[in-house]
Amino acid sequence: MQSDICDKQLITELTADLSLPDYLPEIKRLLRVRACAVPPDKYIGAGNAEFSGRIDYTILYTGNDGALYTATESGEYQFSVPLESTADFELNEGLTCNVECVPEGAVGRVAAPRRLSLKCRLRSRVRIWGVKLVEEQVACPDAAQLQRLLGQTEAARRFLGMSEPITLGDEILTDPDSADLRMISAEAEVYVSEAEARSGTVNCRGEVCLKLLYCHENAPLPPLTLQRRIPFSHAVTVDGVEVNCDACADGVATDLQVSVEDGRILCEVVILLRAMAQRNETISYTRDLYSTSALSDTRTVHCTLPRAERCLNGNFSLNTTLSLEEAGLRAGLTPIDLTLTPSVSTLEWETGKAVLCGHCRVSALLFDGEDVSVQEFEIPFRYISDACNSITDYDVSVEPISCRARTDSERIAVDAELAVCMATRSEVSFDMLAEARMGEELHTSGAMLTVCYPAREDTLWSVAKRYHRPISDIAERNSLPGAPAADSPESLAGISYLVV
Repeated sequence: MQSDICDKQLITELTADLSLPDYLPEIKRLLRVRACAVPPDKYIGAGNAEFSGRIDYTILYTGNDGALYTATESGEYQFSVPLESTADFELNEGLTCNVECVPEGAVGRVAAPRRLSLKCRLRSRVRIWGVKLVEEQVACPDAAQLQRLLGQTEAARRFLGMSEPITLGDEILTDPDSADLRMISAEAEVYVSEAEARSGTVNCRGEVCLKLLYCHENAPLPPLTLQRRIPFSHAVTVDGVEVNCDACADGVATDLQVSVEDGRILCEVVILLRAMAQRNETISYTRDLYSTSALSDTRTVHCTLPRAERCLNGNFSLNTTLSLEEAGLRAGLTPIDLTLTPSVSTLEWETGKAVLCGHCRVSALLFDGEDVSVQEFEIPFRYISDACNSITDYDVSVEPISCRARTDSERIAVDAELAVCMATRSEVSFDMLAEARMGEELHTSGAMLTVCYPAREDTLWSVAKRYHRPISDIAERNSLPGAPAADSPESLAGISYLVV
């Protein structure tokens, strides 16, 4: 059966130093620092899981000429997680590892006109699932004398796959007279609208949502924004996936290049897609056991396993109005650009619905008629989707697709669209035989006939185990009708006595 090996969260403190290239002006005022983590490479073995990847910083600042500029810097991150209690797992194959790395609190400090010190926290969640080898320990010299009560349950099998880098391009025509067009910054968010499981792959369709911040050299303020969507369709290889799986997917942009040439804006973006899938598989196990020739002593263990519920890709609108005081803004400011950073707080099950709650950290670039500034504030979100059973475990990501804002003399209204990728699971619990030991040999009483008058709570299994008789013998001798299971109440329905 597939079971958890590791589910841990940790925080890694990261730092980096940035020196501006010669073609960029000096820093007059630092406005905003954004951090994006590229999914890590993984190594699992020898009781340890190691992860390493790249983190990209994007710095927005004003130069001495009062215009906006962007600088970028890349750093590295790495961390390790010890793996405990892996003796029952097959570590050579069947491992599934899901890692979520989310940068938080990215800030910068101007150390010199052309130098910055950067730091942020990397919040990571590491989940590793493996195939657990479950073997019952039965010490019995004559296995033919054993009577078993078997059980079955449905439990989740999870699958995960990551695509190779996918390169997409776009060309945007501009006004031929706009020779002085200058790109300030560019952002890309990956929105997967559909994920469908096939044999060995998950087919993903969606869009890369581009947002370009630009200006004209002869009129640097206020800057302008341009949004564009690039469609994609790609099959992500996922070992073990079949058409009966439920699937979802998300993605991240790992590289974005934008240039202006001959009246055209040329965009090239590289993305990675992560596909998740799950299905329920039937697991058979021994619930109880006894011998017809010897006394037996058994020990059971209580097991809890996840049951696959639902995978989905969706999107929802977020429309929030705050007073200027609540947002920390003063009157007279015009929003130029908004950047959202969603954070999930809870995912709960409420009367057949999955309710996802969290908040978005909003970074607003504002213009007061002469200069630009940045103000941050938070807005809550709540997303509701259908669910099947009570949710006890989930994997979820929320990413921004688009965002804009409007202000008047008293309020700011934020309109955003967010994408959701979610896989939910419930729990199934059962008792399973772990160990059985045979004692002294049984001696028959010598009676010609034994009659049993079953109690109200008795079943065919309990009677057969009490008298150490084969179940088939008792059923045949008493012409018992069929029943769903030997320990079901229907197994002795209408029976007042048994010949055992």
